[in-house]
Amino acid sequence: MEQNYSRHIDFEGAYNTRDTGGYETTDGHRVRWRTLFRSDSLHALTPESQQLLLSQGIRTIIDLRTDKSVAEQPNVFEDSSEVDYQHINVMGDESIVDVIDTTAGSSSATKPPDIYSAILDKRIGMVGQVIKTLAKPNALPALYHCNSGRDRAGLTTMLALGIAGVKSETISEDYTLTAHYLWRRTIGVSVGRWIMLEPDEYHANPEYQQAFDDQARICPMEAMQGTLYHLEKVYGGIRAYLLKAGVTESELGSLRESLIE
Repeated sequence: MEQNYSRHIDFEGAYNTRDTGGYETTDGHRVRWRTLFRSDSLHALTPESQQLLLSQGIRTIIDLRTDKSVAEQPNVFEDSSEVDYQHINVMGDESIVDVIDTTAGSSSATKPPDIYSAILDKRIGMVGQVIKTLAKPNALPALYHCNSGRDRAGLTTMLALGIAGVKSETISEDYTLTAHYLWRRTIGVSVGRWIMLEPDEYHANPEYQQAFDDQARICPMEAMQGTLYHLEKVYGGIRAYLLKAGVTESELGSLRESLIE
């Protein structure tokens, strides 16, 4: 019997928390709901939202942010006894690409693939560590997050869904969903309060529409499509890339088995 789950989970303190479940795989399976979550930063989660998140059964939280971000805005679960908190600094603290904003907040839709490719190439060992952590026995359900839930979380989702066998078009579409939720954070910062609006309410207000358009511009489908093309061209695909990153065949198989139903 099919479950009626919501992909987006509305927390006070995080805007872009999403369930990666429900996607069909190329061999007729489906990604399990309530197994793998992606999010923006969790540092502002209220106590009520923390309990709501834990109620999803989360066992592992992987913080993908830089050391500086973690020090300035500590994860609320950093010292938790209820989850296994792991800080894996995927990007590193030194710029790996020649852009001002190393989180891919670029004014051009052509830049994100270059930035993502640089992360995957230059930080391959750290990327592999993230997947190895997710593949550990009893690690799932797990949540991983960066600052916005777009870039490092987007790359992790791309790899995980690729392992599960989700088609590339679906992976790219999932990446673009960030724009539907993160625009509210832009408005919230400008007005100094938490914004709780439905994702499609940006149409009703020119300022909201602009915030959505800005988010959509920096997470276009082409960014993820270009990244997938890079992995295929340079490494022979997601699986080959992760094997080179130190993930074993056994770990890949175990993670895929845990992700699909």
